[in-house]
Amino acid sequence: MQLHAPHPHRPRIVLATFGTYGDLHPFLALALALRERGADPVLAAGEVFRAKVEAEGIGFHPMRPDVEAVADRLALTPRQLARAVASRPQFLLQRILLPALRDAYDDAMVAMRGADLVVTHSVAYGARLAAEKRGLLRVGIVLQPMLFASASDPPVIADMPRLSRWIYRLGPAWTRAFLALGRRIARRWAQPIDAFRREVGLPPATAHPLFEGQFTGIGTIGLYSPLLEPPGTEHPPNTTIAGFAFYDSEHGGPSTLSPALQAFLDGGAPPVVFTQGTSAVHDADDFVHESLAAIDRLGMRAVLVLDEERVRRWSPHATATIHVTGYAPYSALFPRAAINVHHGGIGTTAQALRAGRPQLVTPYLVDQPDNAARVVRLGVGRALSRRAWRSANVAAALRALMDQPGYRQAAARVGSQVAQEEGARVAAGAILSMLGQAAG
Repeated sequence: MQLHAPHPHRPRIVLATFGTYGDLHPFLALALALRERGADPVLAAGEVFRAKVEAEGIGFHPMRPDVEAVADRLALTPRQLARAVASRPQFLLQRILLPALRDAYDDAMVAMRGADLVVTHSVAYGARLAAEKRGLLRVGIVLQPMLFASASDPPVIADMPRLSRWIYRLGPAWTRAFLALGRRIARRWAQPIDAFRREVGLPPATAHPLFEGQFTGIGTIGLYSPLLEPPGTEHPPNTTIAGFAFYDSEHGGPSTLSPALQAFLDGGAPPVVFTQGTSAVHDADDFVHESLAAIDRLGMRAVLVLDEERVRRWSPHATATIHVTGYAPYSALFPRAAINVHHGGIGTTAQALRAGRPQLVTPYLVDQPDNAARVVRLGVGRALSRRAWRSANVAAALRALMDQPGYRQAAARVGSQVAQEEGARVAAGAILSMLGQAAG
């Protein structure tokens, strides 16, 4: 699209993100909040998100890699790609992000023309390098507390959850040694970033590109609830934990339920809502099969939120007590549930916390095991691994969530607190304050 020169008094801010809708939505919420405060935001992301961004009247610039193009390049189906990332977290870095580093850098260099400040997602490495090359002020965004890799609140590691928990129980010294080992291993993974820095004439990095390097700008914003992290957690200087930044709309319009789903919800007791995030939806069939069997054991009502392909496949299983639907805005659906079942993506977790209903989390990849652990720690839900996702186990977990009132009480209490958060507004204010201080 044609990018117009901003008004002289409207700072042009480029927001660069990568990932699924769970990554896009908080950036879009932040862009809208920045615009309300007089800035001229431009969102740089995969081409697949253009229509949603432009429907909100926000400037858009494509920035590779696009997830669909990655699947084509690797000759993998979306399901195979999701499974590869789930089984090997470094796959995301080594096979998806770093091979597209130059593409992302080139796209970001164009998007940042005339920018006053750049806001970067934690894995937008190309955009981070482009901002440095252009000498632009930069603010880092952290969507999940695990990305701080704090020794005082250490993360559950996706591909080794039991080992990481066992080591953390041994005490602070073991925890710090374990996290330091992880940094050393990951430093080798980041060597393509070092090589590219030399190629584009940037000096050697003084901070770990995958860890502290995220926070080398003028400030850092955590777009998640402070409830997910205990007070006093180690953070870089000038860090603001702003709260969740909510956005929940399919086509830029209001978040409303379909008439069929609305009628189902109005027609009986609150159901169990089963949904999968956009990274896990491609591996959904076993999840749906076991979930339906669990509901049959319990004799409860249920809503299944699936992608279009699986809506067609599983719609024949719909009954008077089981409703199968495609997209549904979580902000409207989750508060109507008895229990919300999901995979622990940070965006879905945020909506589930705000809804004030108990949760059952079956984490799938990357940050999801850590997010699930934090849900359990808050007392608002339980977690069940993918390997244990069998109808008897699912039914037992759901029964516990229904029968033990502490889950409902904690979920209601946390929900009322999260509902008061205005992460996008707080973050926008912090970013513009940082910009003003740096410019002044």
